[in-house]
Amino acid sequence: MAKLINSAWDPQFIFRSPMFEPLLPLAHKLADFTYGWPSLHDYQILLAQHPEPILTHHGAPLRIAVQGPRPRCLEEQYASRIYLTGEIQTRVANWHDFFQLLTWLTFPKTKAAINAIHHQAATGRFAAATESGRRSPVENMLSLFDEGGAIVACSDAGLLQMIRDFDWKNLFWQHRAGLTGKMDCIIFGHALYEKALAPYIGMTANSVLLPVDPGFFYKLMDEKIRIIDDQLSTLFINGTHYQSPQALSPLPILGIPGWDMHNVHESYYDNTAYFRPGRAKRGSP
Repeated sequence: MAKLINSAWDPQFIFRSPMFEPLLPLAHKLADFTYGWPSLHDYQILLAQHPEPILTHHGAPLRIAVQGPRPRCLEEQYASRIYLTGEIQTRVANWHDFFQLLTWLTFPKTKAAINAIHHQAATGRFAAATESGRRSPVENMLSLFDEGGAIVACSDAGLLQMIRDFDWKNLFWQHRAGLTGKMDCIIFGHALYEKALAPYIGMTANSVLLPVDPGFFYKLMDEKIRIIDDQLSTLFINGTHYQSPQALSPLPILGIPGWDMHNVHESYYDNTAYFRPGRAKRGSP
């Protein structure tokens, strides 16, 4: 993967790949930044332009803050500072932090839910005086999803089962024509968006499989995002299924039709180093 941190600002990235489609509702706002990297003040303006204030579960409105020194207490921890004060520490000229902000703008309820769970877990560790760096399985799962997650919205249970079964060639090639109107992949993770600036074989999303009704695919993208944000935040807060990293489904996203110009050839899906078989098919327990 190419090094992208502090690379040149290019506001046209959003139109170059369908991977960025969930961010298209923000395109007209990003187009204003033609002079170079947005400043932290510009980021705050983006937040102010959101239709409704983005609030943490503590009730604090989200706002941009300069990255601080190494935290010395719970209140200065990255997640807890967001939860308690709304301050999201942000670096300038940094793709990772830029996409972090965009995902807050795109999925405000889910980001707030993830943040609340992280803060609650950190509070418990500090109260018990346990090792502050030792995260629980649910925290590890949420971190993986927050950084590299995607949502697979699908109205066909058979297609979702192919993902669970690692049946990639069947999914992406044999059922290629049937994916349109039955399955959408929506990138969530800000690190995954950063990787999408320079895609490479090996890019894999930690995905949540979300059954939807067929009418979902007739909606505009911003409405799809609102539906996903509502359902996903509820899934995480209820905590009934997504409790460990194993609950997330690996998805080699460059296999999605249109996400790599080379996947128009059947042989593309014969690369088992990327399109790996499931554990059972590899002979492991």
